[in-house]
Amino acid sequence: MIHKLLMDRLASSLTSGMITNVPTNDVARAGVVMLGPLQGNPDPDTARISITIFENDPDRIMNIVGNSAFRGSWDDEVESIEIGGGITWLRKFTVKARCLLEATRENLDEARSIASSVRKRLERTLMTTSFADVTDGSEIVVGGAFNEYMRGEMIQSGGPPDAYDFHIKLYVVLRTFEVLGGS
Repeated sequence: MIHKLLMDRLASSLTSGMITNVPTNDVARAGVVMLGPLQGNPDPDTARISITIFENDPDRIMNIVGNSAFRGSWDDEVESIEIGGGITWLRKFTVKARCLLEATRENLDEARSIASSVRKRLERTLMTTSFADVTDGSEIVVGGAFNEYMRGEMIQSGGPPDAYDFHIKLYVVLRTFEVLGGS
């Protein structure tokens, strides 16, 4: 399915934009980019700045708004923006970043600057990632990540005197189209 190919492209592009093409001494350089949750691997020292990629929005599935607050019931919810019917689809992804700055003890201004740099790099990387050549033979991508559906948030948890923790979340939607004659 094209979802896996799109997630692989996101992971590859974010690895380049957040680790490979960032100097090793840059304080906003990520330690890991991976599909799915960290689940303790690698450890927080290595994953001081971590990037994780998910299909859909794992928080919304559990009726969690943003990164933290529970609202509403546990009832299923139908997405009203899906335009599918078999030919055109909105393929939804969430990219999360965590800046766990507890061990490095930056002050609030330094921590906020690091988190802002991480968010800017994430957005820039997503907006410049090409999906034009991604296909599973039956679908192609006809719209990139920079579109009317892109949303983001950054919240601070943890805090004084010097143990800051920032959570960044970007919601990404890619439009795909069935190749004529596809299955």
